[in-house]
Amino acid sequence: MNAERPLRAVQISSSDVGGGAERIAADLHRGSLARGIESRLAVGFRFGSGPGTVEIANDAKRTVWARAVLGLLPELPAPPARLSAPSVVVRRGLKALAEPGRALRRAQGYEDFDYPGTASLPALGGSPADVLHLHSPHGGYFDLRCLPQLSTQLPTVVTLHDTWLTSGHCAYTLECERWRTGCGACPHLDTHPSVPRDRTAENWARKRDILRRSRLHVVGPSRWVLGKAADSILAAGAVEMRHIPNGVDQGVFAPADRRAAREQLGIADGPLMLVFSAATRGNLYKDEATIAAALPAIVARVAPRPVLFVSLGASADVAPAPGVEARMVPFLSDPRGVARYLQAADLVLHAARAENHPLAIIEAQSCGTPVVATDVGGIRETLADGQSGLLVPLSDPAALAEAASGLLLDDARRQAMGAAALEHATAHFGLDRMVDAYVALYHELASG
Repeated sequence: MNAERPLRAVQISSSDVGGGAERIAADLHRGSLARGIESRLAVGFRFGSGPGTVEIANDAKRTVWARAVLGLLPELPAPPARLSAPSVVVRRGLKALAEPGRALRRAQGYEDFDYPGTASLPALGGSPADVLHLHSPHGGYFDLRCLPQLSTQLPTVVTLHDTWLTSGHCAYTLECERWRTGCGACPHLDTHPSVPRDRTAENWARKRDILRRSRLHVVGPSRWVLGKAADSILAAGAVEMRHIPNGVDQGVFAPADRRAAREQLGIADGPLMLVFSAATRGNLYKDEATIAAALPAIVARVAPRPVLFVSLGASADVAPAPGVEARMVPFLSDPRGVARYLQAADLVLHAARAENHPLAIIEAQSCGTPVVATDVGGIRETLADGQSGLLVPLSDPAALAEAASGLLLDDARRQAMGAAALEHATAHFGLDRMVDAYVALYHELASG
């Protein structure tokens, strides 16, 4: 890198608006710009107008026929809006018509890596980058086959927001251990990103061949995900592995007057308010069933005090437990809206079947709200069990109800735990701490 010009970094992400991985990439892009880095955010799907954000030109590099047909696709709405069912069918049909061979491979269960804009990422924006940073390469925008060439051409950082790079298709392998030996006979074809047929052994082998020819600087937000990576096919392509926890903007996610927050949301001051984040339709990694089973027991134990259950990110078909007052809140792209609900809450519930280093828990603690969470994946690295929150076993509604109701009935303990949660989050999960760690890594790599 020439010392007379700013360091140039390209963040590569599925979208500029979205969930945890997209949020981290966008926050890191903005933080890099603020620190004098010439940063670009290259996304598969662009919905906003932030500076330095560029949509990867995948479709523009396809055949004349494919471009003509794909030009008829119904436009994707920005989150949280969803395509209607007829529009989904139309999009699938037009994509199959545009590239029938590609559609056939997908129908056979092969993962789709056909995204021709990937090769041009190092020069995106007109000048060559010094560092590439890849976030969640699945999501329909990145050609994994380009990774060996890209990573030998430029220092390449890969942040593991999940474990997709270790498996034959899924973002999290749940209880399955086949990712260690080659996948095949997959018990969870329907988990995200789903495949219609079991080609997981072939997908795994193809990833193994790609990764062993790559040179990757692997970052894990949790030590748990780094442990998985070290035991997987990803290890062969890892030059190094380092731990950088996720961070959130603690100017936005900060304590506030609970009563005032409720007034802004139109929520009465009386009920005990529970919040469950990331309850999205079809997400098998979230454990809505355990939440629904625990709610009646929680309500019974804290009676006669009323309970309000708020599901953040809920799709319209997510229903609370019978007899429980609830508010279903669709996906909020503005983090200030999410923060307001966390500031208004008495307790946050985070039930999951698989997790890495969830922002939802960090955000709640940063607002001074204690969390009861499932002890899976890297969740125990986000809170201090018994101090800033409580951990309960996987898929155990009774344990969840006991832990939650115990805190709701003990105002002094709950308030003390909220104060400890704020202290814990402030010490470990600030956005500046995360950005500074990545920027230091970029300079280290660019200087050789």
